[in-house]
Amino acid sequence: MDSIRERTSTVSLQADLFGSSTQPAQIVELQIVGERLQIRGESFTQQIPAHQIRWPRTGDGGICLLELPDGALLHCRPDPLLRQWSEAGRTARTPWRRTLRHAGLALAAAALVWAGLPVAAESLLTQVPGQIDRHVGQRLLDRLDAQWLEPSTLPPQTQQAWRRRLTNDVAQTCPAVRLPVWNLQFRHGHGEHRSTGAIGLPGGTVVLLDEQLGRSTLQALCSELGQLQQRQGMRTLARNQPVSLLMGVAFDDFSSTVAVAWPVLAQHLPFAALTGIPAGTSGTRIARR
Repeated sequence: MDSIRERTSTVSLQADLFGSSTQPAQIVELQIVGERLQIRGESFTQQIPAHQIRWPRTGDGGICLLELPDGALLHCRPDPLLRQWSEAGRTARTPWRRTLRHAGLALAAAALVWAGLPVAAESLLTQVPGQIDRHVGQRLLDRLDAQWLEPSTLPPQTQQAWRRRLTNDVAQTCPAVRLPVWNLQFRHGHGEHRSTGAIGLPGGTVVLLDEQLGRSTLQALCSELGQLQQRQGMRTLARNQPVSLLMGVAFDDFSSTVAVAWPVLAQHLPFAALTGIPAGTSGTRIARR
């Protein structure tokens, strides 16, 4: 790792650490120390061997995602220093097994082209880490919060009571749904942007609007959770943007897949203003296609 040692300095970069779909991102500071990437947060410091990190392959305009061995993601802004670290980390000590794996996956993707790129991409979804689903889901929720939704008007204790009630009801009404983790969020719709149903986001988050809570809530929730269990949101990305997902599987860099998530999946949001479907019409959801 001499090439990384040569780059050891006091210069650091800032990043957002996504460690869990149920916890907000943490702002951390990154620095190369010897052969390791040092991550410093508000109350912790972690050092990870640089060769164990999946470094990004992205240009100046892309989103840089570093995947850590435990599945956590570091979201960084493009920076020349990050590209230097990436090159050093990839060339210093690349395990031959990973090299063979990349080559094998690339050949498999090429062999499947005859059946169509969308089919090939969807068949390789098992190679996409669950963290990518959660990152895509968080990106979509951020865009929805910024443009289409408002904070819930329900008091926190009321929201928690609904969560407990719906969690118990789901276990009794739709036991076939076996998501390891799912996260129920409440929001308030406004005007023409009110949803016509529950909104299932990749990674296990389901958004319910205050005005949706009622007799049909449980049915809508079970439907969305069933679709999330099948990773239908990621299947939509695979069918509509197969090249980005195939390249992500081949090179362990899903930056482009995350980047195209909003323009692709926004077409399937149950909002009249986005989909052109009149309010009250049964529209497709993110999780459905």
